[in-house]
Amino acid sequence: SNMCDLLRINTDRGVMLNDGKSRFSINGKPIFHFVGTSTFSEYTVVHVGCLAKINPEAPLDKVCVLSCGISTGFGATVNVARPKK
Repeated sequence: SNMCDLLRINTDRGVMLNDGKSRFSINGKPIFHFVGTSTFSEYTVVHVGCLAKINPEAPLDKVCVLSCGISTGFGATVNVARPKK
């Protein structure tokens, strides 16, 4: 995915890629995001590479499973483990 390519070396930075700064704070202290997305937060600011446009009619309970989990699991299985038929 775009996110994996962008964050491959910096998955734990907690800041925006372009300027290295956090976009949120509380009591003057920065709040850092997780793996470039902060998917457990109500609001967030992310790099464009961390976004994916989803059809508004798509069932979100199924779309969420098709993100990183399936793509990385499938990729690792096919490209690294290379199971025999």
